[in-house]
Amino acid sequence: MPQAVTPERLTGTAISGYAESRRKAGSAVSTLVSGIVDDVERRGFAAVREYTRRFDRADIRRERLAASPREFSEAWARVSRREKAAMCEMRDRIGSFAAAQKAAISAVRQKTKDGATTLAFIPVERVGIYVPAGRAPLFSSLFMAAIPAKAAGVGDIIVCTPAKGQEGADPRILSAARICGIKKVYKVGGAQAIAAMAFGLSGMFPGVDMICGPGNAYVSAAKQEISSRSTVRIDVPAGPSEVLVIADGSSPPAFAAADMLAQAEHGPDSAAVCICTSERVADQVALQLDRQLASLPPGNQARESIPKWGRIFIAGSVKQAVEAANRLAPEHLELLIKDAKTTVPLVRNAGAVFINTAEAFCDYGMSGGNHILPTGSASRAWGGVNVQSFGKWMYVDELCAGSQSRLAGISSTLARMEGLEAHARAAEAREGGE
Repeated sequence: MPQAVTPERLTGTAISGYAESRRKAGSAVSTLVSGIVDDVERRGFAAVREYTRRFDRADIRRERLAASPREFSEAWARVSRREKAAMCEMRDRIGSFAAAQKAAISAVRQKTKDGATTLAFIPVERVGIYVPAGRAPLFSSLFMAAIPAKAAGVGDIIVCTPAKGQEGADPRILSAARICGIKKVYKVGGAQAIAAMAFGLSGMFPGVDMICGPGNAYVSAAKQEISSRSTVRIDVPAGPSEVLVIADGSSPPAFAAADMLAQAEHGPDSAAVCICTSERVADQVALQLDRQLASLPPGNQARESIPKWGRIFIAGSVKQAVEAANRLAPEHLELLIKDAKTTVPLVRNAGAVFINTAEAFCDYGMSGGNHILPTGSASRAWGGVNVQSFGKWMYVDELCAGSQSRLAGISSTLARMEGLEAHARAAEAREGGE
């Protein structure tokens, strides 16, 4: 029986080819998504309802789009005491680190003889959180977005999550919203939900200032479409999940295989790559991957994504492996190697780095970190969601009248150097002030 993934030598061509394949796969949905966004902007709820019927096979109604208090109560009753305790533990761990982040944020103020300049952190007013629920109810993503948003000071938060046929929102997602103190949950998913949050739905809710939350390729494309054509901000380009594991044999090969499968089961377009420092380790990881893949239940998405996007490369050294990782710029980078801590400074491009630990712990907030991270090589320029993601920095400038008078000549000279006469005159109007 052939292996699910056959180890191959690590080369620049192999890495570039893999990255290009991922990029093309992500761009294929852009045209369709652009049309959906256009239609929702034009027709509002009618378009949202039509696309929900087509893609989610659910018939949503205007009067029942928002989850009712009764739905919240029924959902809460369906979640066991043990599950609630686990969710609260996740909330507390994420909240503790979010509070530490907020405490570290302070205004920067410089006072001089001329006046003062302040750089102040201001939270955005309205945030829309997207919570995937197509293949699995990813209630953990709600915690990852809502808790830092509240720590930042966001005052108004809404949630959109796919309807489950005629049953409404998933009870675990509604329970997570309740634990986070969020009462506005709307039962709509996909690209149409992203557009609805951006433009608002008449009679139901106004548009938001920022959209946060991961999703599939369609959701990711919709977020980027929205950010390019409106004033709505997005958190990060977060599409199909991905992990890159660097393994040198100091950790059991079973760990590397298990962590690859953990990310691969997010969906058929999820990616799982392992770069090993020897052929022996690569063969062991491949063997473990086959064994564990065969033991997964029928229908698990890893059965589709591993043959499609799973790779095992053989590198000549940890340094070469890290160089390749920096080129791929993965969402998750696991360092299952002996000298992991001293290797971290070599990493330049990754959404999050894990030192001899499973990324799965991060998925559920056990470290306090966040799993809403940039995908598709976007970690070259983007970082993961944090408290500062939900605010902006605003300058406040003060110049006393006497300083304005003294600085008018310099300012007008600089303005005329740029050919801006009105700027020069605006500065000169302040000459002679006391």
